[in-house]
Amino acid sequence: MRTLEWTFLKDPLRRHVEPVSWIGVLFDALDLAFNVRGVGWNWSRGLRFPPDTRPTSRLCFAIYVLLSAVFHSFLCGVLHTAMQALAPEAFTALGEGTIFDDTLPPLIRYTRSSITSTLTLLAIYAVIQMNYDIGTFIGVTIVRQDLAQWPPIFNEPWKATSLHDFWTYRWHQLMRRSFIVLGGWPLGFVFGRVGYVLGSFLASGILHSVLMATLSWNIEWWCMPLSFGMMAVAVIIEHAFTQMTGRRVGGWIGRVWTMVWLLMWGNMMVDRFARGGLLASSRVFGNAAQAKEIVERYVTALDDWLRARAS
Repeated sequence: MRTLEWTFLKDPLRRHVEPVSWIGVLFDALDLAFNVRGVGWNWSRGLRFPPDTRPTSRLCFAIYVLLSAVFHSFLCGVLHTAMQALAPEAFTALGEGTIFDDTLPPLIRYTRSSITSTLTLLAIYAVIQMNYDIGTFIGVTIVRQDLAQWPPIFNEPWKATSLHDFWTYRWHQLMRRSFIVLGGWPLGFVFGRVGYVLGSFLASGILHSVLMATLSWNIEWWCMPLSFGMMAVAVIIEHAFTQMTGRRVGGWIGRVWTMVWLLMWGNMMVDRFARGGLLASSRVFGNAAQAKEIVERYVTALDDWLRARAS
């Protein structure tokens, strides 16, 4: 993907700080190859990084990200335990898992599946943050990189007031450039801004399908492109709303709209994870053995209460 992008560049790639030795040139080459967000490079223009509230001294910064990695590892385990307690049917054999219990009335069924989907998406957030913290710790302590080369990866995505706000600023932007190069540029060249947005999200859906296939071949390839394609549709609708009214989507109505849309298509994605056996076979979530009994007790009580409402 990088090679394809570099082939069509009009301007040279430059770092904001020029290397002073051949070792610096070598590190620049490695940084260019693996720096997916372009931190410190001129090609990261247009990318907004979240505000950084972490300590500024190297020692305190390293301790902070190490504690963050431990916390998010524990959080992954808590969320995974809650998912298993609430929807054990999602963790069954390959091809048999689902987050939907057909024995329940529609309202209770989708309330339950939405809670499961929310737990799953929070677990994905936590595992990405944990791995980024580990990478940050190694980068600033062993490789001795500058702290500014590891800006925050998330900006409180649960506070998003629109789909545009969620996907362009609050969710992680690790693969943003790849999605734009593979899908946004080609379709944008043909169809303008609508093609740019749609192409970027479709590329995201296809690459997420490929990632899922590395874990399990028993996946439905249409699911991710459709789900991410509908995110593009929502972003386009928001832009049209702004064009017609002169106001941006936002406020509490924007938050409700954002979460409803994410949950609606998130249910589909998480159910396909379960059907593909990804939840049952996943080992990416951390261990929370200390909290397992407490989490299972309260989540099971919630499940029993939901089922009692259905009877």
